[in-house]
Amino acid sequence: MMDSLRDAVIMTIIVILLFLGNSRAALVVALSLPVSYLLTFAILWFIGFEFDMVTLSAIIIAVGLLADDVVVVMENIERRMRELKEDRHKAAVRGLDEILLADTSGTISTIIVLVPIIFIGGYVQTVLRPLCITLSVALASSLVVSVTMIPLFAPYILKPGARDPLAFILSPFTRYFLDPLRVFYIRLVGWGIDNRGIVLLSFIALFVVSASQMRMQGRQLMPLMDTGITRVTFEAAPDTDDDRMAEIVRRVEKEIYAEIPQKRMISISTVVGAEPGVKSFGAARLLQQGEITINVVDRFSRDRTIYDINSALRARLHSIPGLISANVAVFGATPLSSIRANVDVMISGPDPKVLDRLADNVMSRIAKVHGLTGMERSWQGRSERIEINVNPAHARLYGLSAEDIAAQVARAVGGISGGRLRIDGEDPIPLWVRLRKDQRGDISQIKAINLRVRGGGFIPLRAVADPRVITAPTAETHQALEPTIDILAWRRNAAITALHTEVKAALKGLKLPREYHISYEGEYKQLSESFSRLATAFSLGLILLYLMLVITFKSFLDPLAIMFSLPLAVIGAAFGLLLAGKIGSMPAFMGLILLMGVVINNGILLVDFAKVSLANGNDLKTALLDAVEKRTRPILMTALSSAVGMIPLAMEWAVGIERLSPLAVVAIGGLLVGTFLTLLAVPLFFHLIESIRSKFN
Repeated sequence: MMDSLRDAVIMTIIVILLFLGNSRAALVVALSLPVSYLLTFAILWFIGFEFDMVTLSAIIIAVGLLADDVVVVMENIERRMRELKEDRHKAAVRGLDEILLADTSGTISTIIVLVPIIFIGGYVQTVLRPLCITLSVALASSLVVSVTMIPLFAPYILKPGARDPLAFILSPFTRYFLDPLRVFYIRLVGWGIDNRGIVLLSFIALFVVSASQMRMQGRQLMPLMDTGITRVTFEAAPDTDDDRMAEIVRRVEKEIYAEIPQKRMISISTVVGAEPGVKSFGAARLLQQGEITINVVDRFSRDRTIYDINSALRARLHSIPGLISANVAVFGATPLSSIRANVDVMISGPDPKVLDRLADNVMSRIAKVHGLTGMERSWQGRSERIEINVNPAHARLYGLSAEDIAAQVARAVGGISGGRLRIDGEDPIPLWVRLRKDQRGDISQIKAINLRVRGGGFIPLRAVADPRVITAPTAETHQALEPTIDILAWRRNAAITALHTEVKAALKGLKLPREYHISYEGEYKQLSESFSRLATAFSLGLILLYLMLVITFKSFLDPLAIMFSLPLAVIGAAFGLLLAGKIGSMPAFMGLILLMGVVINNGILLVDFAKVSLANGNDLKTALLDAVEKRTRPILMTALSSAVGMIPLAMEWAVGIERLSPLAVVAIGGLLVGTFLTLLAVPLFFHLIESIRSKFN
């Protein structure tokens, strides 16, 4: 993560250096970044934050955003020195004064869209709150540095006209790329104003296509992450004894060692069943159920992804005789530990036998769903048990009750503690006392178990009870006091929404008896709740943005020119996800929310300069073209520096960063495409609003 942060800073400074075309100006930016970060770290330390995957991701995202405020102020000071030939101190004061409102409003617009997420509650707040707070602190710090440090240092470092040692690199970039691009935009905006209808229809068509594409890509709560840890779960037939289970476990481990080279494996841990009386994490497991946790080296130290390893392991395990299910999934395959599987179909009803039959039917239907890697059920229904039916009259003759008989049989079969064997110099060895296996192995031996009667003496169990073999569930599960059975399934890199749609289609037409019903638990349930909160945060962010713009421009109409450009960012975000092969997720939605603030920032700069030009007596079209000419370079520079700063996150240059990479992908795509379209859309919308306003005045 620290290497990624270093790379982000270097790439951001290079982009700023190229666009500014002045090594002295780039030096001002380079000096301001450490100050902004020191201020950010100090505030984070004061409020009790630590460096972790989320906060460091936020700091990487903030690299380009930190430079935005500094670049906007410094570029305006440098422009006044160069173009207007102002005294360096006057240029610093007037340059800051000219840009202060737009710069402050732009930073606040980015912070303000993050505020609802900090207080929205639920899983969204838990995961994204540290990210939003870190970003907000960093942005506020950069604003403070840009309005205090830059006007002080710029007059002494900037020297327009002085010889630049890097001019041989920077001048060609300005001459052959930046200047032609500025001319292109001026002509494009001029043409767009004259052909407003065609451009608006094109914007609408692009937005509809992009929104439809995002919907088709589906959604998931959080992306999969190559943690380097794999979890193997397997289950044998219900009545498998401990000797047979030990043999199966050895075979499973043998297949694992055959698939994963010893030098790639860090550790392996096998757990079978659950020990009575021992506290453990998660639900207690049966003797026939096992779990193996495999920890391999990180993804940069091996030639296969964890998903390829899991696929190969899955094929090997399915060939082991005696297993009724075997699943392999990445540790952390579900976003929350309380979510047992990606797909969880819960059937509820009063009779376990009916639930067992329905579970078989559901599993046979779900098996046809594409994108699932494995499936199991929470319990099996055909485990053999011995039921002891006590004859109350016979039991009373010997002074016994059903409870007495059950307790004595349990001690004989299950055993009781026999104390501890103490050996000098070693830990005590616990002893467990029960009948030998050949004395409790079948129903005839159970009938012969001796029971102690009141007053002394023993009688066989058959004298007071009639044991018989029955079939029963291997476990009992309930929800809201009602018996349940869960069909659990894991996924490949497929959208949860797409899987849910296919599962529902597979179960369509399934007839349930009266008092039985199906509910969809798992990741989909949490996804629906989380995206509902994100939609609320998005809506609140839009309202707060509009109110802030109304205060900034002292107008209810002018902000609409900027707000109308927001849907254009969706175009870049949609194509960014498509090109990167990502699925819509909570981090991707977060990237869209963050993108709102950045796009608004660019729009504020354009509208503010256009209004200043109008106030100076220029006509509407001239004012807009003048704003585009003056603000093309800083807008492109801030957008590209922000995008470049997020490349390490989008390219997943650190272990575990896959969880937040969609945020960077959406932001980069939205910035590149959104900025390109914003430079055309905002002047166009502003021209439309001003034209309508002039008709009614």
